[in-house]
Amino acid sequence: MTKAEAAWASLSEPWQIAFGEAWESIRSGSAGVGAVVTSGDDAVVAIGRSRVFDESDGTAPLAGTWMAHAEMNALALLGRDARDGHTLYTTFEPCVMCAATIRIYRLPKVVYAAADPVWDGMHDLFRQLEPIARGLPDRELLGGPWGAFAHLLHLSWLVDHAPEHVLEAHGRMAPQHLAVATRVAGDRDLHRLALSGASVVDAASVLWTDIEGFAG
Repeated sequence: MTKAEAAWASLSEPWQIAFGEAWESIRSGSAGVGAVVTSGDDAVVAIGRSRVFDESDGTAPLAGTWMAHAEMNALALLGRDARDGHTLYTTFEPCVMCAATIRIYRLPKVVYAAADPVWDGMHDLFRQLEPIARGLPDRELLGGPWGAFAHLLHLSWLVDHAPEHVLEAHGRMAPQHLAVATRVAGDRDLHRLALSGASVVDAASVLWTDIEGFAG
């Protein structure tokens, strides 16, 4: 068993599904982000992935639009059924659109694998606005090696698609991550894995030496 496989076995089911969806997003040509909503008894009730550049599945009503972020797709499937105890898991910290929608749904908790420096300070601002603040969810960062993988997976896509100011924000927060993501985007290793039908654990295995190096 590889180190990545052992680490994968330690993840909860919602996280495994979310990371699997993030990898499927990469395979379909969209940003590498996946999301899952669980109910109060920890049952998975909605699943989403980034589909901005993926219109292949007619069951995702937002696919092919700028609204088709992973969290938005999961919430669209949830409908109006959110109740106390629901948790949204996402491999990347929600942007302003997704955060606002989560607030409207009044989900009590959001857990995200990696932080997004582009929206740094947004949630502090939300807490200053009383109509928004009274319905904000608790927030929890996964971090660790899988948080680093989540960042690298998404960032390797951003290197080829995002404007320079977005990459600069990521570089300020995690210059090592940006360097690795730039290398990965250039050598196309993840791209080849995605085309070959490899699993998300295979993708993590390719990056695991770099991920361990971040902690060293």
